[in-house]
Amino acid sequence: MPKFFQKSAGKKEKTKDKPKTISVSPKKPNFLREILSFSIFGGFSQTERINFFRNLSAMLSSGISVVDSLEILIDQVKSKKVKRAIQTMADDTKNGQKLANTMAKFPKYFAEPLVETVNMGDIAGKLTETLDQIANDLEKDEELKKKVQGALAYPIIITCVMIIVAAAFGFFILPTIGEMFGEINAPLPMPTRIILAASLFLKTYPFILLGTILGIIIFFFLMFRIKRGRYVMHYLMLRIPIFGDLIKQYNLILFFRSLESLFSSGVSLVYAVDVAKKTVTNDVYKKVLESIYPVLLHGTPFTTAIEPFTFFFSRQTQKIIWVGEKTGKVEEALNRITAYYERSVDYKTRMLTVLIEPILMIIIGIVVGGLALSIFMPLYGLVRVI
Repeated sequence: MPKFFQKSAGKKEKTKDKPKTISVSPKKPNFLREILSFSIFGGFSQTERINFFRNLSAMLSSGISVVDSLEILIDQVKSKKVKRAIQTMADDTKNGQKLANTMAKFPKYFAEPLVETVNMGDIAGKLTETLDQIANDLEKDEELKKKVQGALAYPIIITCVMIIVAAAFGFFILPTIGEMFGEINAPLPMPTRIILAASLFLKTYPFILLGTILGIIIFFFLMFRIKRGRYVMHYLMLRIPIFGDLIKQYNLILFFRSLESLFSSGVSLVYAVDVAKKTVTNDVYKKVLESIYPVLLHGTPFTTAIEPFTFFFSRQTQKIIWVGEKTGKVEEALNRITAYYERSVDYKTRMLTVLIEPILMIIIGIVVGGLALSIFMPLYGLVRVI
């Protein structure tokens, strides 16, 4: 444990600085539930969630009551479960409960950072503005997610296609040529013999190939489902050249955007950090933020708390927050950091596509060229024999 955490002591945060929170019941991760959460299976899609907050804001600003707005929004979602949830929210609101309290009953559809933002916006008398801001943030998160997924998926898809093409050559085309050469006792070149030997081995023992593929799938599945294994995988992902930086910046955007939204709504910075950490998708970042929170409770400035973690929070980021704390413009500093990382991720995703494409084309050319040579070399030898 760093000495920094051992020295953290002294005055504690005053109780009055911590806002009244909305309790959200945590749920254990469930693989099947996560799959079924997609809209095609009747879940609450991100697009529907964005429209929900945007339309709710528009109706409230037009003078329509919260209850009537919720009842109107029931018809704008597809899932029967979500419809029932919104109907329950409308009934509870009609009975005098706050909108944030009704949302907190459905953590599957409304995450804790969203509930807390709505709660503080309601307390500050800026509910319509808060709901519209939530819709904007969710929209940005969705665009960011698609950019990162696109950058990471492109090389994976190309690699899978290349493996399928190579397997088709090895299993269907080359064996035919091998049989033909075997009938006339013509010699085969070394590359062709190696590929044919590998193809014959896999055909003779197919369970080895299937077992290996299944073993790899099960291994990664278990690694991502077990808490410690998922932590290790997330740490290794952060260490991958180029892609690791992209994953880091993606998590920083999620964290700082949520932190800015909560802080601007009136939540204290200390409590905002505790809530905003739940928006990050990387377990290593969550662990770091969890270790920061008790330090902040002792009155330590945010920049001092994150100072030991330069791998996760760059010196530039720390300096911007430090200036914001000194000048009393923390919200502006958080906004500047979020905007910086958004531009950086946008640039990197575009550059990755430009840089990876020629590299993949070269690799594909080498693989396909090697397979082509393994076919044409024996054919050329056959012509010489004839």
